Formats: sequence, C-alpha cells, structure tokens
Amino acid sequence: DISPLVVMAGISGTGKSELPRRYAEAMGIYFHIMAVQPRWDSPQDMFGFYNYLDEKYKATELSRSLIQMDKWNNPERSEYHNRMLLVLLDEMNLARVEYYFSEFLSKLEIRRTVDPDDVNERIKAEISLDTGSVIKKLYVHKNVLFVGTMNEDESTQTLSDKVIDRANVLRFGRPEKMTSDMPANPDPSDKFLTYTNWLDWQKNDSHLKPQARTDVEKWISKINLALDEIGRPFGYRINQAIFSYIANYPAVNAQNNYRFAFTDQLEQRVLPKLRGLELLTNERCFEDIREVLEELDDDELVKAYSKATDTNNNNLFAWTGVTRKQES
Repeated sequence: DISPLVVMAGISGTGKSELPRRYAEAMGIYFHIMAVQPRWDSPQDMFGFYNYLDEKYKATELSRSLIQMDKWNNPERSEYHNRMLLVLLDEMNLARVEYYFSEFLSKLEIRRTVDPDDVNERIKAEISLDTGSVIKKLYVHKNVLFVGTMNEDESTQTLSDKVIDRANVLRFGRPEKMTSDMPANPDPSDKFLTYTNWLDWQKNDSHLKPQARTDVEKWISKINLALDEIGRPFGYRINQAIFSYIANYPAVNAQNNYRFAFTDQLEQRVLPKLRGLELLTNERCFEDIREVLEELDDDELVKAYSKATDTNNNNLFAWTGVTRKQES
C-alpha cells in the first residue's frame, strides 16, 4: 500500500531480474518485463502515445497488460480482475526515473487514499492515455505489483529521494561463494494466486506486541533526530511504511524478530538516502545512527555500516548494502 515499488540494486549478474520472474512463477502471478531504454524521458515511453501521422494509438505491452487488469475501465475482461500482475522495469535507471516514472509513482501512492468504486475519487489516481480524440482512463489497482532492477555503474542514473522514499531498496552484493551450479527453478504454480487471497495475507500493525511497538518507535525517533541534524528527516510516509513492513514480517512476534524487520528497513529505506554525504562534516549524525545499529545486534549490518563510514577509504558515505551470509 505505502511502498508501491521494490528496487533491486547492485552489481550485474547477481540474479536481480531472475528473482522476480521465479517468484511470479512459483506464486502463480502474471509476469511482465519491460526493458527501460536510455532515451526514455516521459510517461509515454511506458504507456504509449497517439501517432498523429498514422492517426493511431501506439500502445505498449505494459499498457495492454494494465488495461486487462482494470475492472473499472475494462469490465468485460472479468477473468483477469481477481488475478495478480508483477511488472518488472529492467535496468530502470538507464534513464532518469523521475522523467518517465515519477508521475505514475505519485498515482500509485494516491490509490491507497481513494475508493475506486467512486468514479469521482478514482479519477484522482487514474492515468490518462492519449488515444486521440478520446482520452482513455486507466486505473492501476493494488493487484499490480512493481519491481525495478538497477545496475550501479558509470552508465546509470542515481535514484532521487522521492523514489527512495516510496520504495524498498534491496542491494545485491557479490556472491559469498562462487559455484558452477545454477539454483534450481522453483516449481511453477499450477493455479493462479487471487487478489482476494493476497489481501487475506496482509496484516496491519495492531497485532504487534507492545514491547515491539515501543522499541520500534524509540529507534525511529533516534534515527529521525540524527537525520534532522543534517536536514534529511523523514515524515509520516516512511514511519507508516516501516511499521507496515514489520507487521508483515514472518513470525514477527517470535524471538524478537521485529529487530530483524527493523534492520531491513534501515538497510532498504534510510541508509540509501545518505549516499554521498561527507562523513567528517556530518560526523555527529553518523555516530548517532551507529548507536542505534549497535543496539539492534545485527553484526553484518554494523560491519557494512563501518565500511561505509571509514574515512580512511573515502570522506563520503559509500553505502553498498549488506552482504548476508549464505544460508546452508
């Protein structure tokens, strides 16, 4: 609801594009991949445009897929309306994400505040497709999930704070062990996952234990005070997104798992916002954040943070994510 995008970043060849495809196959979710091009500079590159010479609307595969899932503007294709669709924007930072995706990202965020059955409410979150004399409306419901991959090298663009604030950023580091064996493909699901089923799985934070809520609120407050010192505090959106993530973490109330869920969110939401900041100038902020990290008892995260804040290597915060130990 709150975070309509997952971004998987890191070095090339680590399975960033493969993971969403296999996830969709195993879960019984429709999957659509769209390769981002360096020349993309507007939403038309995603959804298509009206060619005034041919007098035809040039749709994209993405717009066709989204129209199939839209039960309000395309009610006749009812067989798809209770299904799930996962859209992968491959190498999404080859072009400036803000140019082609920012407006759409705002629409995805608005949809959680509107009633789609109310046409006057739904229009606030609808996309307008320029099909010529008639403007066709497209409503992207919550049964459509978005994932983006990005390689981090000299040929790509960085993500803006607007995108990072609305996304969970997962970083793929170098593989801990090199092997010639490819991971086995999961067995494809023999039936489709329904949107109704998907909703049944979702939880709100009301089931969190009081101690978990108290600790998370304390850690968020400390982190936000540290970010305020450098003029980069976060607001209600990230606070709500963190609690939503923790609420849906597996077995969150067992064995203090809420700590692991919170460290995930620091890694995915907070630390990417600090890339490129001067360490010595903002020393107080980085020390305050370190205190919280050490309280969470996540040795791998503390190690990665120490590496990113090592002034012997660089005076800039060089966050490259956490390399987790491979499970046996």
